[in-house]
Amino acid sequence: MKLPFTLERKLTLILITFFLSMLLVVVILLHSLLNEYDNRVYEANNANMRNNLSRADSAFSEAMILGDLFVSDRAFQTTLAEFKDTNDEAVKSDVKGDVIARLSNMLDASEHIVDITILAGNDIIDFGDGLGLSSASMSEAATLARAAEGASVWLGSNEGSIYLVRVIRRLEFLSLDELGILFIRIDAGALADSLRQDTAGDGMKLLLANGDRLLYSEFPADTVPEDGVIFSEIDGVPCFIYRGTLPRSGFSYIDAVPKNALFNGVMTEVFAAFVFLLVMLVAFLLILHHIVRRMIERINALKEKMDAFERGQNFSEISTLPGSDEIAQLNVQFDSMAKGYKEVVEDNYQRQLMMKDSAIKMLTQQINPHFLYNVLDSIYWLSQEYNADDIASMSYSLASLFRAAVSAEDLVTIKKELELLESFLGIQRSRFPERISYKVDADESVLSVMLPKFSLQPLVENAVKHSVEEAGVKTEIVVSCHETAEGVLLSVANTGSAFPDDLAEKLKEGRVASSSERIGLQNIDERLHLLFGEGYGLKFRNENGFAIVSFTVPGREDAHSNPC
Repeated sequence: MKLPFTLERKLTLILITFFLSMLLVVVILLHSLLNEYDNRVYEANNANMRNNLSRADSAFSEAMILGDLFVSDRAFQTTLAEFKDTNDEAVKSDVKGDVIARLSNMLDASEHIVDITILAGNDIIDFGDGLGLSSASMSEAATLARAAEGASVWLGSNEGSIYLVRVIRRLEFLSLDELGILFIRIDAGALADSLRQDTAGDGMKLLLANGDRLLYSEFPADTVPEDGVIFSEIDGVPCFIYRGTLPRSGFSYIDAVPKNALFNGVMTEVFAAFVFLLVMLVAFLLILHHIVRRMIERINALKEKMDAFERGQNFSEISTLPGSDEIAQLNVQFDSMAKGYKEVVEDNYQRQLMMKDSAIKMLTQQINPHFLYNVLDSIYWLSQEYNADDIASMSYSLASLFRAAVSAEDLVTIKKELELLESFLGIQRSRFPERISYKVDADESVLSVMLPKFSLQPLVENAVKHSVEEAGVKTEIVVSCHETAEGVLLSVANTGSAFPDDLAEKLKEGRVASSSERIGLQNIDERLHLLFGEGYGLKFRNENGFAIVSFTVPGREDAHSNPC
């Protein structure tokens, strides 16, 4: 069973649609705001991240400065040269102690340098937490340092340390023979931990590289973000990705900072705001729905009054509608209309009684035309009996006109109207046999179209009156019926007379002369207006010696309709 699409259901559907639309707008707006917030937080934190990483850059710069000191310090050069040149173990032990003391002083100068080791021949001079490299790794690192021809070489390890490796050569007399291999170890893990304390907590991950050589990485295997990526998931955690180059060391870095660590509870506040907005929206819709329900109830009460009025019941027993809004005003207007309707019904009842009395009188008056028609019919048969053909023809034509006049129909076909016109002209030709020539030009397709009865006859009668009777000239009358885009155009044209220029305005304003033919023109014009609308009526013109009156009736598609 199909439920009716009532006003209440329509308004409910509108409210639901409005709610869903607003919810969608809020979600889209929040999503857009969060994206914009992400971008701004990313840009703001990028500068902060570069500033924090400058401390790491300082540690690497300090290591390079220490390397330069070891290479260029004359006292250190002399001590290492003495250690290399002597074979006395006691001397070597003393020299080694001096080197370790010097290393101790240098190590205290940096927070993140945890070990300094010198590989001098087969001897290892070390101070700090330990180098943390195997013999093979140290040998490989020494080979890379020798290949660098005095430049520093940076290496990384799986244990989270970064090493500066450099060859120390004898500068005295520019002999440049090798005095030892310097290893400076930086605890990159501790350095990253100190950065985490100042930035994003435990979630931050750091990667350092020197050219193509990876020095340190906290990223899981195969999860290093590609170039250009600024948002990525690391271990399932959404992170901002920062990239750059440390200005002093020239190391490139990739830093992943969890988004939640930067938002600092913003998401919780956003969610709370969203819930609050949603609750407010739901409350607003519930209040609006209550108002709509009240309106519908009042409209239904008014409908009950209308239904009771339609059934003829006493609707005044239904409670009135309080308030001063449009519904209450509509109720007052309906009550006023119903009261007026009751008065109109009573008046119409009296009018119907009067109309019935008038109809009886009209039926009585129709006895006289019927009597005349019967008399004319008798004259016709007597004329036939005595071979008086002219009298018979005139009486037959006149009888046809009386028969049409007393018929109840108001609309006839164009064919029927032309037949009536033929009867009228038959009488006129009998009166003026040499003065009237008559021609009909009608399309076969329009003969079945309806028009008001006696529309053409008064127009032809007007032509005969003014051209033949008054002017006494020979008159040519042409009746045309043709189909056009606006409908069927009918016209009567005659020679021997002309229409006044202001005749149409006089007809419209009711200022025509009181002669019977003018009254006939006004009667036709008003009937066309009443039957077919204000766009229809008589039109007059004088053209090429003809006085032409024309009018249009609807075509075959709506010939039987009455627009009024």
